[in-house]
Amino acid sequence: MKKLILLFLCIPFFLTAQSKKQKVIFDCDLGDDIDDAYALAYLLTQQDKLDILGITTCYGRTDDRARLALKMLHETGQGHIPVFMGRNTSHIDKRANWYADQFSWAKGFDKIKPQSKPAADFIIEQIKKYPNEVVIFSVGPVTNFSDIIQKDPQILKKAKHIYAMFGSFDVGYNQKKPIDAEWNVKVDVPASQKFVQSGAKITYAGTDVTSQVKLSAENRRILKEKNTPLTNALTDLYQMWGHETPTLFDPVAIAMLLHPDLFHTEKRHITVDNQGFTRSSDGKPNAIIGVKIQEAKVLDVLMDHYMNQKFALKP
Repeated sequence: MKKLILLFLCIPFFLTAQSKKQKVIFDCDLGDDIDDAYALAYLLTQQDKLDILGITTCYGRTDDRARLALKMLHETGQGHIPVFMGRNTSHIDKRANWYADQFSWAKGFDKIKPQSKPAADFIIEQIKKYPNEVVIFSVGPVTNFSDIIQKDPQILKKAKHIYAMFGSFDVGYNQKKPIDAEWNVKVDVPASQKFVQSGAKITYAGTDVTSQVKLSAENRRILKEKNTPLTNALTDLYQMWGHETPTLFDPVAIAMLLHPDLFHTEKRHITVDNQGFTRSSDGKPNAIIGVKIQEAKVLDVLMDHYMNQKFALKP
């Protein structure tokens, strides 16, 4: 009887703790560049603060991206987090149909499956269920958002906020002028144009604040020697990626929510031209732009969470 009374006393505390967590959705093109994997890993370590409603995949072979996410979730004991596939766009060109080296890490993995609901429908459903409560992290091309706008032109305005790794505003990838046509923008220009004009509350983590966040060889060694399911997954995927120093573009979008003190931002009016350049222009601000970052402190934050992981258990 005492145990039963204690259980009932704990239930309100548990529900209150859950309600205080920020509800989030993570939309990614996991498997191309390596930064999506580091972003997902960072997100998973934040479950004391974030309630991950689901992970959605975008661009190209969205089924392979979903399988990669599912294996990473399974390996880290987070298989209860649902994964939804965006519209497969692998038919649009050779690059979109590329079977990325990282995909082979999850080849044949079938212990858990993606959800049958399309990613766009899932995001719409969650925003309707939790109006003005859901934060979305967008770290890939914004094709899913184009599909959402096509289905419901007003729904993104009811998201609490969107943090997007998207664009190049004052400087390019090399931290110098001129700006570049950033990858997530230029691979689907019509979708990008619809996204910036959606009326949603969006903070952009563009090349201005992402391109200098590099994971050094020493930090990669530290992660490898940690030898946990999470760091082992990152190490394996890094090796399959096949390049030297990762630029952690995508984790920065998450850090902008969790550590806003490490960034300087400006409100601007943003448009996307037909070549995929993000242009600042006169007009009523429709975006918040990251213009400066304390990159060393952001890296310290990322490493701290990779090394001191806090995972939520399935309720």
